[in-house]
Amino acid sequence: MPNTAHSHARLRIDLGALQDNYALLARAASPSGCAAVVKADGYGLGMVPVSIALQAAGCTQFFVSEVHEGVALQSALADAEIFVLAGITDENAQDCLDAGLIPVLSSDVQVAIWRRVAGSHAPAAIKVDTGMTRLGFRWDTFKSGDIAGIHVRLVMTHLACADTPEHPMNAAQLARFRAVRDALPGIPTSIGNTGGTLSGEATRGDLCRCGIGLYGGNPYANAHNPFRPVATLEGQVLQISTLASDESIGYGATFKAVRGSCVATVGIGYSNGLPRALSNIGEAYRDDETYPIVGRISMNLTTIAVTAHATLAVGDWVELIGAAKPLDDIAALAGTIGYEILTGLSAARRYSP
Repeated sequence: MPNTAHSHARLRIDLGALQDNYALLARAASPSGCAAVVKADGYGLGMVPVSIALQAAGCTQFFVSEVHEGVALQSALADAEIFVLAGITDENAQDCLDAGLIPVLSSDVQVAIWRRVAGSHAPAAIKVDTGMTRLGFRWDTFKSGDIAGIHVRLVMTHLACADTPEHPMNAAQLARFRAVRDALPGIPTSIGNTGGTLSGEATRGDLCRCGIGLYGGNPYANAHNPFRPVATLEGQVLQISTLASDESIGYGATFKAVRGSCVATVGIGYSNGLPRALSNIGEAYRDDETYPIVGRISMNLTTIAVTAHATLAVGDWVELIGAAKPLDDIAALAGTIGYEILTGLSAARRYSP
């Protein structure tokens, strides 16, 4: 692993805030269980350290996307139940079984593989598609005989519009899932993601699968975010320059300075996950001061306007994403979603308890 101790971009991760967010979701889920979704390297924040902190907060069940993620997590956690959302293939089914992972089976093909490799003893989850139309047995053709010979630990579905609780799609999916659940009596269910967990008992099931809220993102499209921010992306000031009239800044010369204006060059760019779409519209922050981004964000460098009274100096760190400008506000400004911002972050990680 490369030495990032002296990187000019850093990602500070507040594990205490992460644990507080888990506690909020666990209370909301109760009496249902509350599992953590830690796929995509813990939403870009580091799957293993994030999961260890969540386990310390009381989480015992985790969801990853791929078998190789589950194998890595199983070796880092003791006494954890780990589900694999993408299920299995012929190539990785034995690895899944050997690691004691629980695959989420979404098709006749995956069921046949697991039946052959694991028999009826090792548990699996079953995914039913009730309207998301991605992975899963179709709700209107599913029969309990489709999973004969499988030890089913959990039956689950995924809501397409949980971020908008009043959306009619939610009620339609719940009705479809109810019919499937009735055909599999006694098997625990899992429905709710973060939004579903907070929306009420009907959208939870027996085990909630919480993701974005753990990491400080807003699970709702148009409502208050109840979660603490977890990730702070910062860059270090490398140079401060005073410009002459009409000097341009950055690729494409998209910003022209006035005489005597100052810019600071910060060692962070789109390779670190700072969206290029924030060029000329984003901001950086330090203490109570705000610095507009001027010119185009480039791969490893970003320039910000510095006023005459600013206290900024070479070597200082400025915040690009964090408490001063929350994740979802940044995402909206960049024309994307908080999930994409989080999972695209690439900077030296600093964890605080």
